[in-house]
Amino acid sequence: MLMFRSIQDNFVAGGRPNQWEPLKKTGEPSFLAQSGTLMKSLEGSWDNYSAKVGIDTGKIKYAAIHQFGGTIKHPGSDKFQVFDIGDTVVFTHGTKAHNINIPARPYLLFQEIDKTKILEILSSAIFINAGQK
Repeated sequence: MLMFRSIQDNFVAGGRPNQWEPLKKTGEPSFLAQSGTLMKSLEGSWDNYSAKVGIDTGKIKYAAIHQFGGTIKHPGSDKFQVFDIGDTVVFTHGTKAHNINIPARPYLLFQEIDKTKILEILSSAIFINAGQK
C-alpha cells in the first residue's frame, strides 16, 4: 500500500522530487493526470509476503513514453480536427507528418522517505519471522 500511494503521490505533485516539464502548448504544470488514463492504469497488490506496483499491460507503450520520454512519429492526417489550446479552440483540416517529442516524466519511482519506510517494514518482517523459527 505504501508503494502504491507513493506513486499516486507522484502524479498529484506533478513529479517528485522534481516537477515535470510544463505542457508545451499551454505552459501549465504537467500532472499526467488530466485524462486519468495513466494513473488509472496503475496496478498494486500486496499481502503478508509480497508487494508490487505496475501498469496495466494494455497501457505499456503509453506508460513507457511518459516514464522514459521519447519521440512519436506522427504520420499526418487529412481529417478535420479540433484542439483546445488554453482558452482557444483551434480547427484544422489535416496535419503534416511530424514528430512529437515527449519529455521524460518519471512517475514509477519511490522517494527517499518511502525507501526508508519500506526498509523498516522489511526489517521488521524479517525480525518477526526469524523469531518464529
